[in-house]
Amino acid sequence: MTPPEIMKPSESLCYYLAMSFLGPLRRFGSRTPVITRFESNENYFGQRVAETSQYRKLFSPFVSFEGKTVLDLGCNRGYLLHSFLQHENFEAIGADIHYLEEARRDYGDHIKFVQSTPTSIPLPDGSVDVVYTIDTVEHLSKPKEIFRDVFRVLRPAGVFLVHFNPWLNPHGHHLEDIITFPWPHAVFSMNTLLNVAEKLYDSPVYPASCYFMDAEGNKKPNPYKDRSMWKDYLNFMTIRRFNQLLRELHFEVRHQERIGFGGSTFKLSRMVRSLAKAPVLTELFTSVLFTVLVKPEIEAINPK
Repeated sequence: MTPPEIMKPSESLCYYLAMSFLGPLRRFGSRTPVITRFESNENYFGQRVAETSQYRKLFSPFVSFEGKTVLDLGCNRGYLLHSFLQHENFEAIGADIHYLEEARRDYGDHIKFVQSTPTSIPLPDGSVDVVYTIDTVEHLSKPKEIFRDVFRVLRPAGVFLVHFNPWLNPHGHHLEDIITFPWPHAVFSMNTLLNVAEKLYDSPVYPASCYFMDAEGNKKPNPYKDRSMWKDYLNFMTIRRFNQLLRELHFEVRHQERIGFGGSTFKLSRMVRSLAKAPVLTELFTSVLFTVLVKPEIEAINPK
């Protein structure tokens, strides 16, 4: 477990902790025997699709997709939209910057996919009834601008469902497949975490995640060396910052829910689930922030 040479003390400590959670403390980290989503794309997509029932349970008290035009902002390869279509009949549109070739290949016969930009969605004004975004807000480089464009494409009284993992939750750093102990970004800088991840990735003991393997089963070039990519990948969106953003927009906040940890994977986490409701600790113990936004009627924005 000896760390590589020429590491700062903070990096050495982080390295020791990361190695411990890949080894003797494995059961308490992200790579437990229960979690196999990092081992293959099939497992990764399968787990996401299996969570569709949870999303439907969250969404259903506020809106039905049935018979509506529904946009998935940050649709990735379209598997969630396809899963939703197994339960309700609606006009489905997926928007993303990447992955559209794969999305159209797999689901293009029944889902329309459009190429978005960091600030815009290529759809007409008032053309969509419902927009949802799942685990995407923390990756938006221009969140205010794209939320304004969501407002534009929604019809009056249209609903925007926002589901994301705030920055300060235990795995908000999005390095949980390699830095597996909780809250490392609350102790170490992101630069330290990436330096350690870079060293771990090149270590023979690191079981690389499926998305870092090529078709022949070999590790791809070290993805943690490109700091500019990681700077664009995360916007460090906290609950507080998100709510500040909403105050600058014209949406009506219909509902907001701070969801703590739970489920069958991290059994110990259920013991601290209620801390998501605690004012001082909510940023640290909120696993998911779920917000329902509504576009007011036109008259409410521009009264006569």
